[in-house]
Amino acid sequence: MITAIKKKNKTMNIRSPKSLFQKLNILSREANNHLALIQTKEAIESINDTINLLNIALEDIVFAFIKIKEEELVLADQLKNTLQRTREMLGGNFDQGDPIFISLKDELERLFKKKNLSEVTREQMEANIKALEAIYTQAKELERKNQLLRAKYDNDAKYARLHKRLMEKHPLTPSEAKLFEALQSLKQVADAQILQNANTLENESYIERMMIKLVIDQLKTKHQLNIDADTAKKINQLIVKEYINEYYGRIA
Repeated sequence: MITAIKKKNKTMNIRSPKSLFQKLNILSREANNHLALIQTKEAIESINDTINLLNIALEDIVFAFIKIKEEELVLADQLKNTLQRTREMLGGNFDQGDPIFISLKDELERLFKKKNLSEVTREQMEANIKALEAIYTQAKELERKNQLLRAKYDNDAKYARLHKRLMEKHPLTPSEAKLFEALQSLKQVADAQILQNANTLENESYIERMMIKLVIDQLKTKHQLNIDADTAKKINQLIVKEYINEYYGRIA
């Protein structure tokens, strides 16, 4: 009889294999998340060039909690996925000098760079997901406009960026159509001359002299844009930098 009671008690105290497996799986996941969290946070905080923040594998961040609950892990996964697609949308932007892009990038950094990620609450996660979705929506719209503009320049990102820079602050003309026409004309002539000998891009001083003449001929003389000597020099610096960066495969 006593033996039977002991067997019964022993049976009652044994947890089901499924329950043990789930608990061990959650604990293992928490340990791995803590390690990844520490490594990623240290990497983020050591970065001076915040553009590189977008190149870190932020999608691997899963937030850890003192009290592990399955619903919190699900929410953490949602945050991770939203962060991943937001980072990818920003990371694919070909014009990272755009003021809107810089603002969105700074907002992403503000959300995650100096936060104690291991102490993020459920409410903070929900707020961060909402903030990330707003960043993603704006980044997606910016990408749409960028691609439309680049298509107008035969998918040449150089001239799309130049177009945007020349429409910022003090536009050469209130008409984007007129600017587009002038830059298209400049592009055709510049591309034709460089195509004859691409190696000329290795000689920056030569390219600067060649391009300044084209800038004045095409933008000021032919299309009558309001360009003085200083403005022509600034435009020349922008376009020469674009061509040289493209030639050497540098990020604009």
